[in-house]
Amino acid sequence: MQRNKTLDCNNRLKALAVRTVRDCTFRKQVQYFGTMHQTEVLLPSGDEKYPSFWVRDAAMMAESGLIADADLKRYIEIIATHGQNGAEALTLQNGLCVPPYTIADHINYDAKPVFFPGTYQSGSDQGSGRYGYFPPFCDNYYFITMVGYYIEQSADRAILNTQYNGLTLWQRMCLAFEGYNIDPHSQLCVSDAQKYTVDWGFTDTIKKSGKLLMASLLRYNAALTMHRLQQDQRYAEIARTIKKNVVETFYDKASGWFYSATEIGHQFDVWATAYAVYLGIATEQNTLQALYRAYVDGTAVVDGYVRQILTDHDHAADSAWESAVSAYNRYQNGGYWSTPTGWYAYALYRYNGKIDILEDFLRHTEQYDEVGSPFEWINAACDAYDGAHYGTSGVLPYIALQRILQEQQALFQ
Repeated sequence: MQRNKTLDCNNRLKALAVRTVRDCTFRKQVQYFGTMHQTEVLLPSGDEKYPSFWVRDAAMMAESGLIADADLKRYIEIIATHGQNGAEALTLQNGLCVPPYTIADHINYDAKPVFFPGTYQSGSDQGSGRYGYFPPFCDNYYFITMVGYYIEQSADRAILNTQYNGLTLWQRMCLAFEGYNIDPHSQLCVSDAQKYTVDWGFTDTIKKSGKLLMASLLRYNAALTMHRLQQDQRYAEIARTIKKNVVETFYDKASGWFYSATEIGHQFDVWATAYAVYLGIATEQNTLQALYRAYVDGTAVVDGYVRQILTDHDHAADSAWESAVSAYNRYQNGGYWSTPTGWYAYALYRYNGKIDILEDFLRHTEQYDEVGSPFEWINAACDAYDGAHYGTSGVLPYIALQRILQEQQALFQ
């Protein structure tokens, strides 16, 4: 019975994921690769809320295997050609800095990279520091994993030796991985309290400082990808170092949760805890129990959508996070998202073999289909929602269920 329920859920999630990729793909007039032409571009949502090519969202959806080889290769080549800074740091207005070989947050249709969230300006004015003084950590690492997904599904290893603006793709990946604001001892990503760095795009309106959990998890995953692609033991060692220090630095043994940061934003991070389980870093039973309790008690999940901060652990009466731009219980400051639903489902599956959270998500998606579900985010009462036919919302739950099914199949072999 449970097996049939899982297979039915898989069919529905696959149909949703296929539709979502289709809905997020638009034919645009672009200037990529030096010529004005029309081509398909994968956007973050089906309502074109974010009219630009976002590195992070495309890379996250790439894991699904639902993006055609030719399209995925083109997205990688757009980034390698137009979306990576050169060998010199860029000093922008208002104290903003783009370190060498940083990957852009998004790339406009005119092929100009934008390194900071909250703007489409590609020149020297890319913000006031409200969204960080350095670009988000995540895009460097998502670029690397995107290449990994492409090679796994296409077997096109030759792309690693293809040159883009004088550097091979592999060289560009290595330089992106080296990154910036890395603690050399722990290999964890760090942020200064004044000139802070956004850890990743789904908290780009949140200020954090000290060592950062989610960015470090993405760096860990990128290191594993680099090792798989070239069997370079240096990256395997970096991955081991990150894994060890993530647990030692962020794990709260008493509760089972992982802290989001060591200074500003020192709060239990629901998404990152679930993602740490998904990556195999969080293995303790009390972490699985904590996620299960938060699901059952409703302190983290509503209708299959997941809050970043537990409802009973808000920083203040008017803010979930210690430092946030968004209004309370809106967007990243207390809104509920389905981008992490698959990670959470995997953790619950590891706990008790059930995937009820995915059924919750599907029921909600089907209920609100006519108004654009799955959404980017909702509030608890679902009288506020935004971002129609949102890419990672519709695709990542399917990706996680594929992993669950693979693990189930392995048990029967």
